[in-house]
Amino acid sequence: MSKTGLILHAEGREEQEPLFSRDNLLPEGLPRPEELKPCRNLGALFDDCHNYVYANEGILKERIFHEIVKLLIMKLHDEHYINQRRMRFGITATEYRQLHTDISTTFEGRLGMLFNEIKQQFGEHFANETLTLKPLTLAYIVDRLQFISLSDTPGDIKGEAFQAFVYRHQRGDRGEFFTPHPIVRLAVEMIAPRPEEVIMDPACGSGGFLIQSISYTLKNDPKIDKALYIRERIRGIEFNPDISLSASVRLAFEGGSGDEIHCANSLAGNDQWNDSCDIILTNPPFGSKGKIEDQRILKAYALSRKWHRISHDNWEPTDVVLPGQSPEILFIEKSLRMLRPGGRMAIVLPDGILQNISNEHIRSWVKHQANVLAVVSIPQEAFIPYGTGIKTSLLFLQKKPARNSSKCFMAIMKKVGYDVKGQPIYKRDGKGKLTKSMSGTFVPDDDVEEIGVSYKAFYKDGFTAETKTCYILDYAALNTRLDAEHYKPDDQTLIDQLKLIGAKKLCEIADILTESDDFRLGDEGEIRYIAISEIDARTMMVASQQKIKVAEAPSRATYRVHKGDIITAIAGASTGTSRHASAIITKEEDGAICSNGLAVLRNFRGIEPLFLLAFMRTDPYLRQVRRLMTGHAIPAVSIDDLSKILVPLPPADEQRRIAKSVESMLRMNQQAMESGSKIIMDTLQAISVMNP
Repeated sequence: MSKTGLILHAEGREEQEPLFSRDNLLPEGLPRPEELKPCRNLGALFDDCHNYVYANEGILKERIFHEIVKLLIMKLHDEHYINQRRMRFGITATEYRQLHTDISTTFEGRLGMLFNEIKQQFGEHFANETLTLKPLTLAYIVDRLQFISLSDTPGDIKGEAFQAFVYRHQRGDRGEFFTPHPIVRLAVEMIAPRPEEVIMDPACGSGGFLIQSISYTLKNDPKIDKALYIRERIRGIEFNPDISLSASVRLAFEGGSGDEIHCANSLAGNDQWNDSCDIILTNPPFGSKGKIEDQRILKAYALSRKWHRISHDNWEPTDVVLPGQSPEILFIEKSLRMLRPGGRMAIVLPDGILQNISNEHIRSWVKHQANVLAVVSIPQEAFIPYGTGIKTSLLFLQKKPARNSSKCFMAIMKKVGYDVKGQPIYKRDGKGKLTKSMSGTFVPDDDVEEIGVSYKAFYKDGFTAETKTCYILDYAALNTRLDAEHYKPDDQTLIDQLKLIGAKKLCEIADILTESDDFRLGDEGEIRYIAISEIDARTMMVASQQKIKVAEAPSRATYRVHKGDIITAIAGASTGTSRHASAIITKEEDGAICSNGLAVLRNFRGIEPLFLLAFMRTDPYLRQVRRLMTGHAIPAVSIDDLSKILVPLPPADEQRRIAKSVESMLRMNQQAMESGSKIIMDTLQAISVMNP
């Protein structure tokens, strides 16, 4: 395959004489180079071409994409020849009429020769292919494009039109090839690439991070030779051939050669890229592709092995290779390998990698390989218009050896500039009017600028004014979690205050049950079962119990409770909210089995149980629970994390006073429930007497 790329007239390259270059070989009526004009509505033109092909060819949308991209590359290729008196990518009125009457023309041969030149440059995409669209369809698309200059059309217009075109045809079942533009913009703003730095995206999709990096660099240094910068500093790898092709075309639209994008599996070998890049910007596939199971790939990665803990935050890998590993985890390791020492990286990751206990070894490995520069929490709705509701964050790293970090930047992005349906949301002034930019366009209502400016101030001076969105953390305070929500300043202040007044960890004042009951092995015919939904959060009592046969007991049925125990929710959407379920076990529930979505506390030491129950209804308790939760589809707190919750211990007489108040309330609640039950039963009995 030739590696000349799309730009054949660049400095230092030999020019090629275009086919049909003499006026007497090209029919009159074809466009002259000076007649080509920029297009201001390229998106509508692409849609028009798509609709024509769809109506007249009867092919799938993926194939429509492929065929139209062929023509776009041919068009751009033809524009890049110099000393050409007429364009070869065009059709005359005479040729158009002749096609409608089945008279042979030079149009098809001219286009065929153009395509053969493209095949020499893009053989990996078009090997053994021909122009498969009908001559009349080709003629229609060529006619729509022939007087347009793709080269001179502004980059933002080309980028938006082509991105929409790619998304329409290639988004996949879960939009795995796309990163929302506000997230791309924020990542590039925070990484702040410099002109001399080589930028790589090892899972580049349609090239969003790379295009934004080019825009950022040229905006900050307009004197740069754009085409030369792209060819020498921009690199991308994409596994999907059609998407790889689309990224090549987007870079060619910007003035690149098209060779900047490589169609390959980044995870399989490609060691030539190791230690070669200054910046990695990437959103690897996650949540939709399943696990990598090829043992030839897995054996090359430390993070595809089983690990065991040596100390609190120190792990080491074993020789056991897992049967499969999620691709985003392998991309973390691959991306760090690609970076040169001191290189910087921004990667979009599911929050589970940053917070789940099962991934502690991954975070430990990351912190040994790199400094954590920043973490930005992305709103869950950001990816919903793109096909997935997975909660994600942007993780910024600097590969070691690098300057020591005493601080870490954290931000919680709340606004992305669009709603869950992808409809734009714009900023409004104090009077409710839409805000416009200097260019006259409406300003998206997002947090990109605030976070970007705050981070640049932090990165430059090590300090930035804290806002509701951004805050700074002492690097030493980073524990085994890396999610920004875990380190909210207000929560950190609360923890510090509780420690200051001598609050104790929950595990120091009570035992937390960890062993499941063996009721399934006994002679019990049925059990009483307590689910989270059967706890009244307001009265702190078990409202009801289910009687079910042992054989029909749900797998969640785990712990046997006894009178005096306290049960509290550790899973479910209400956990950590005002509807958080906690209750005291009375004689009516003694011996019942509860769900493992509840933690069971007993053997209380130095604390009145009912005071503890009352504390579980307070904001300091609920905030600590929320801080420790992991997962977003099914939020949960581990028993280990629950044991670390801090509980203030006022004097014993104060605890007893509060406990008595709670006891009185529980008694009244019980009496009210019994009275209500009696009234209902008496009413039903009266009705049965009246209607025997």
